[in-house]
Amino acid sequence: MIAFPSYFAVIPSLIDDEMLGSGNGIKGEWMVSFEETTETLSETINLADDEVYDTFFDVVSETNIAYVELSISCMDNDDPGPGFTDGMEVVSDVSGVNQGDFEDQSEEGTCNGGGNSGITMRWDVTSNYTGDNITQGDTTQQEILNQWTDNGFGRGTWAATVTADIISPPAPIVGDIVDSDEDYEIVWTIVSYTVIVEPVIEIMN
Repeated sequence: MIAFPSYFAVIPSLIDDEMLGSGNGIKGEWMVSFEETTETLSETINLADDEVYDTFFDVVSETNIAYVELSISCMDNDDPGPGFTDGMEVVSDVSGVNQGDFEDQSEEGTCNGGGNSGITMRWDVTSNYTGDNITQGDTTQQEILNQWTDNGFGRGTWAATVTADIISPPAPIVGDIVDSDEDYEIVWTIVSYTVIVEPVIEIMN
């Protein structure tokens, strides 16, 4: 079985009449793959206890958007021990996104490092998108392209509010604090994609 790129010319004599769609192109079996592009926006901020920071991510894309993701991490390495780990509360704001049915999310995270620290929020712009190669049969190239689209959703301003939670014990000297602030690393990510459709042709021995 060989997959030929869709831009290769198709020889009419090799096309069975049953493969022809009614004005929609050639029906057959197709290999569908996705060429992804990843763009990120990163910033690091320092916040004191209960201090608030608003972060924004403007999305303008001429290709289909797979998903938008926000991750925030921190590492509390200046406290005396367990029980005094800093954290955060994050609340998203998707009201600035022009089209699409996206819901706001809220998460609380810690700064203890490792896989369980920080927070991650993700919004899928293209439904059921995984990026995995697939094979689709009894359909046309145009029908596949119509299926894998973001419908123009996801453009606009994605935003979130970060509130710092600094937990530290009083130092031996009254009024002095061991830890009074924390650094937070904010990363916005957008993954966009182009659909590549190739006809699958079986070679008989």
